[in-house]
Amino acid sequence: MAESFITVLNGVITGKHHGDINAELYGTPYYGHEKIAVPFEAQVSALEPVTFYTQDWERKPDCCLIEEGLLPMPEGYVQEGGGLRPMTQEERVIAGLDEPQPGYKIEDGEIVPMTQEERLEAGQITQENYELFTAEKNESELQRRLAELQTPEVLARAELDEEYAVGRKAKLAALLAVKTQAGWPVAVEWPE
Repeated sequence: MAESFITVLNGVITGKHHGDINAELYGTPYYGHEKIAVPFEAQVSALEPVTFYTQDWERKPDCCLIEEGLLPMPEGYVQEGGGLRPMTQEERVIAGLDEPQPGYKIEDGEIVPMTQEERLEAGQITQENYELFTAEKNESELQRRLAELQTPEVLARAELDEEYAVGRKAKLAALLAVKTQAGWPVAVEWPE
């Protein structure tokens, strides 16, 4: 009587056959392999483990095989909604599969901008550009700090409170003195 069966060696399907399951397979590549009856319509693939299939000989989805530890997660994919989908560009960068764009780095699982010091160290900007950026930043910070001491409220208070006026003048003098520091405007030590 003819029936459908598979041959298995070490848990791996070696072939699907139709014929007498009790026949000896002497002289064939399947000799000595275990024989398992399967439905005629079963779609099994040679060289796949038997564990890839349900009891009804339906192949399990790849996501189930991954969850069961029978398949590794393919690089560049994530599980989502019972299936696999390709990673987004951001996910690929965070996973370390792709490099972030220049000027960015991965920190605590997020893509964040690099500091100018990090960009200089990584060779993404020149020393000249770094110094130009730092000088502009320090000059802008000086102007911001001076502006805080020049608001109408601060000027009015200094007019009315002599002790406050003395403290304000000392702060102004200390701020203006940063321009005399060695290395200004690239290097600066701000007064308290």
